[in-house]
Amino acid sequence: MVHKHGIIWVILFGVIVLMFLQLPPMAAKQDSVIHTYSALVEVDALAKQQFVDLIDDDRLVEGAIRGMMLQLDPYSGYISPEELPTFERRNRGDFSGAGVEIGMQHGEITVIAPVEGSPAARAGVLPGDKLLSVNGRSLEGRSVFDVEEMLAGPPGSRVTLTVRHTGQNDSTELDVLRGPVHLKTVRGFQRDAQGNWDYMIDPEHKVGYIRVGNFRENTIDDFDAALRELLDDGVRSLILDLRFNPGGLMQQAIAIADCFLDGGLIVSTTTRHRAMEGYVAVREGTVGNVDLIVLINGSSASAAEIVAGSLQARRRAVVVGERSFGKGSVQHLIHLQGHKAAVKLTVAYYRLPDGRTIHRTDKNAHTDSWGVIPDVKVVPTKEETQAILDSRRLLDAPPSEPSDDPPTSVEVLRDPQLRQAVAIAREHAPTRLGRGEPSGRP
Repeated sequence: MVHKHGIIWVILFGVIVLMFLQLPPMAAKQDSVIHTYSALVEVDALAKQQFVDLIDDDRLVEGAIRGMMLQLDPYSGYISPEELPTFERRNRGDFSGAGVEIGMQHGEITVIAPVEGSPAARAGVLPGDKLLSVNGRSLEGRSVFDVEEMLAGPPGSRVTLTVRHTGQNDSTELDVLRGPVHLKTVRGFQRDAQGNWDYMIDPEHKVGYIRVGNFRENTIDDFDAALRELLDDGVRSLILDLRFNPGGLMQQAIAIADCFLDGGLIVSTTTRHRAMEGYVAVREGTVGNVDLIVLINGSSASAAEIVAGSLQARRRAVVVGERSFGKGSVQHLIHLQGHKAAVKLTVAYYRLPDGRTIHRTDKNAHTDSWGVIPDVKVVPTKEETQAILDSRRLLDAPPSEPSDDPPTSVEVLRDPQLRQAVAIAREHAPTRLGRGEPSGRP
């Protein structure tokens, strides 16, 4: 028994010694924190003592947090208790607003793409537009997150956007009537007389076409239905059009890539501590007997880049078009204490199976190490791009009643990227380019 007590006293003595040994580092850390935030505390005290009006403490704290988030990156931000319910609904893809996806390019808020069929698209917002102000409020110095909050609003409300179209010096004001932005994300080549989508772009050569406008909660379900329809019709090659697709839910993108991969890595994420999480394809349900051509352009971002980049890196598809936008960061919604507020925080970057990172940063902006670079580069003229967008607006509006003369897509006639994709599909070049030979990118 004495021996047992002796052991206990030795353990207790060891714990006490360890605590004393840790005191200096803990004190040093405490001193460092006090030194770092002393200016913030001083400004808080000065404002409360000398500002001309009474100050709401919560307002000061909220402003400080928003300022912190702004210094991190354009995609991080603070969500107040009042904003949180609306933000969570919007994050699920069920929200009201202008319907425009934005990013940061060269320090300017840039339209990646308006959501197809959205109020912004109908008002004339174009991919590549520089967004200068919202309701007369300058966007200089604001983050992407802040501007997204400014664009959201109840249905029926109006928001005035000041934009500068690509290639123009003067700005343009666009009046947008906010509305629901929970839209169908999977579309075909053109509509039939009943208004249903036709997914077979070339019946003779059995070339299918599926356009994914963005990735929402039901995208994979709609994609599966379109793909099954094509498989029942004997499709041999599939053109997957991800142009003007600004992204969306990562899991939906992974599910689509998984349709065509029978195993192996789809995409991984890497944190500041080099911790990696991989997403792996499964064999079940794989469609392996269809050649793939993926279309991308400078407005293909985020989840769209995951699909195109993964299929390219795994030699499963030929990528045609232009270099993608380069938005490959992972944001998590993290609730603060009490779940009354939250922060949207960038926690990782996406990495493709070949080791390439998708995200464009200040460090890699002038290199070839970001985004998805097409195997076959095809750059349309400004007029051709406008024809593509005009054609899509016409097709995307569902007909009010059946018609013997439904709108016909003019894309293949005036769309050099799609024309090239169809040519590759007819020649069955994906079997050679997409499975086994080095791709054409640097």
